[in-house]
Amino acid sequence: GGSDSASTTAAAAGESKAEGESAAAGESSAAADGAVFKIGGIGPVTGGAAVYGLAVQHGAEVAVKEINEAGINGAQIEFQFQNDEHDAEKSVNAYNTLKDWGMQALVGTTTSAPCIAVADKTAADNMFQITPSGSAVECAANPNVFRVCYSDPAQGTASAKYIGEHKLASKVAVIYDSSDVYSSGI
Repeated sequence: GGSDSASTTAAAAGESKAEGESAAAGESSAAADGAVFKIGGIGPVTGGAAVYGLAVQHGAEVAVKEINEAGINGAQIEFQFQNDEHDAEKSVNAYNTLKDWGMQALVGTTTSAPCIAVADKTAADNMFQITPSGSAVECAANPNVFRVCYSDPAQGTASAKYIGEHKLASKVAVIYDSSDVYSSGI
């Protein structure tokens, strides 16, 4: 319903809505008043796995720029990315830094070991977490964590199935590094 700016702003601030005022009107007003979604990201931007973290960081920055051109019902996204150097302890520290900043959702972490370390923290905080590439099964074991990519076992199974269905080989050899968690997971 048509309400004036003051009552819409009051509704967005948690006060009672005028009769017939929609929730969307309150949300739109909140957005018009500078509402922002704070999204954090974590991944390696230095070290041996930096190529993965930089890809996630840059991809998220492009998405945020494109989304902010129109906004989300007038709201904007603030994005902050933290370097964990593919280290679990540094990833937890990065998570705490983002949480102190006011993060509302987490994109990350990028690699599996740090993702596993952070997943229990996000579960305890009931923080939405989506990992773009944490493929270890344990990364998405908590109900608040989602994964964009396949899990390690699914990757190996899908590869074998594809090779078999398309008759790409009659014999397959797999070489892997048993000291590497990623290799062992597949």
